[in-house]
Amino acid sequence: MYSYLNGELAELTPLIAVIDCGGVGYEVEIPLSTYDKIKGQKRVKLLIHRHQNDDGVRLFGFFSIEEKQLFRKLISITRVGPKIGLSMLSSLPVITIVNAIVSEDHKLLARTPGLGSKTAQRLIIELKDKITEINVSSTESTLLATTDITEEAENALLSLGYKQLDIRKAFKFLLKKNKSLSVEDLIKKTIKYLYQKG
Repeated sequence: MYSYLNGELAELTPLIAVIDCGGVGYEVEIPLSTYDKIKGQKRVKLLIHRHQNDDGVRLFGFFSIEEKQLFRKLISITRVGPKIGLSMLSSLPVITIVNAIVSEDHKLLARTPGLGSKTAQRLIIELKDKITEINVSSTESTLLATTDITEEAENALLSLGYKQLDIRKAFKFLLKKNKSLSVEDLIKKTIKYLYQKG
């Protein structure tokens, strides 16, 4: 049973990290949230979930214990496999997923590629009473304290044709600099940010 891997980051893509531990390279599947936190580093420590099925053994790695805990709870739900679990963590911060489950916002969860409305509703029913066991980090809580504002701004940007993943990456960057942006300012700055990145 693997608890974590601590070693040299030999290779990294947005979906895969190869960690060299004592001359052995471990291929680990990761969400974008973990990729964002470890890119540029020479050595990393990833918390590991070992998953075995008919296709063999797969290793999934996470930067934080909250990501790992949430991933395990998500894949315990029927029809929510590792692929969808990683997709959810790549699309939404842990605190947003937790809040969506607690507030029964199945529409927000159903935006995840591969996760339909019915499965999102089942996920909420089965996890609502268990999800509070996850202690969301204070950093994430502070960063996304403006959840209502970000949701309103996101909906506006989605209606303008921007991609959800691009929007949320922009939000993460902008809210680190200024957590008290108004909806209007957040929309304007996001459009400017995405234009410059494009």
